[in-house]
Amino acid sequence: MKQFLFLTALLGAMVPAQAGQLVTNGGFEAGFTGWTRADALGSDGTFVIQSGTASPVNGDTVPAPPGGSNAAMSDAGGPGSHVLYQTLTLPGLMVTSATLSFDLFIGNRGGLFATPPSGTLDFGINGFNQQLRVDLMVDGSGAFSVAGADILQNLYQSKAGDAAVTGYSTITLDLTSLVNSNLGKNILFRVAEVDNFAPLQVGVDNVSLTTTPEPSSVVMALSAALLGLSRLRRRQ
Repeated sequence: MKQFLFLTALLGAMVPAQAGQLVTNGGFEAGFTGWTRADALGSDGTFVIQSGTASPVNGDTVPAPPGGSNAAMSDAGGPGSHVLYQTLTLPGLMVTSATLSFDLFIGNRGGLFATPPSGTLDFGINGFNQQLRVDLMVDGSGAFSVAGADILQNLYQSKAGDAAVTGYSTITLDLTSLVNSNLGKNILFRVAEVDNFAPLQVGVDNVSLTTTPEPSSVVMALSAALLGLSRLRRRQ
């Protein structure tokens, strides 16, 4: 009985590490369950749950959420800096594939984008700061950090000349190398938006990070579990 419980515990510990979907509530159908919001001191507005075809605060025309009934969307009546993030636990075993995807809507009512040379997300700087970015970050990084040491990979960055208003577009990236370089670690998926001269709505939906375990890694883990069971039996 003890051997069975031991093996069950080991296999149970392996299953979450190999789970196909690493994002909790990526479609926001359960509100902000699994997500954290942060707003810079003095900011107006925040990320809110959006449905229908009107932005949550200003009532601007926006596309309906592309998946289910809800999306997360930033909106405000005044300047501010807003962040939405989730901590993701990466697999403990090597993977053959890791695919990140998310749907992104942009409603920049100022008509143009401006990112300071420092990349700061501070809306209170002396100058225009109208930008959005999506990043994978080191666990424990500050919510508003743009320090190189805190950014594992930039997934999206607005640029001068980009279309001010878009429909939802799907962004898909291969993260196999990044995941295999950070096995077993926690990382942050972050959406950040700052606007200081006109409302900037950022809609996010269908966030997903799926992994496929490497068969040899699974075999090695099972072998280790069986070896542990064998040693336990010998001690008994």
